[in-house]
Amino acid sequence: DSMVLADRKKILLKVHTDIPGKTFQVTLKDKLTTEKSEYKKASRQFVISDIEGNFDAFRKLLLAGKVIDEKFEWTYGDGHLVLAGDFFDRGSQVTEVLWLIYALEDKAKKAGGYVHFVLGNHEIMNMSGDLRYLNEKYKTSAALMNVKFETLYDEHSELGRWLRTKNIM
Repeated sequence: DSMVLADRKKILLKVHTDIPGKTFQVTLKDKLTTEKSEYKKASRQFVISDIEGNFDAFRKLLLAGKVIDEKFEWTYGDGHLVLAGDFFDRGSQVTEVLWLIYALEDKAKKAGGYVHFVLGNHEIMNMSGDLRYLNEKYKTSAALMNVKFETLYDEHSELGRWLRTKNIM
């Protein structure tokens, strides 16, 4: 769906998960700001990389690390979740993974924690049009919408603007 950005406070997205019928909700951020590159030492950290669109694995890792609960609520207190790249490509739930990270950022901040989503080479590749590892589902979806895949994450989309605020490695 396309929505008017001026109405962003009224927009509540319902995102499907890897479990049939199970969803979580995302409220759009009031403002997107560029991430700092240095932070004070966290009381604890949970670090993940290379999820590559595998929502099931991402969910299970976050649950096992007690970062979230079954309702996708932040349970890691003032801890820091560090996501070190390569959440794009291969898997069939890249968008769902990105929306979960997007939502967890605000939930973590409210609890005194933080989510660091650092872009890796696969994020940069996708945003630059290098789609050699892209799941075919996304090529088909873009074609059905009559747009280039890169348009889905460009500076005119919410996820695209959000990704552009992140640090890279």
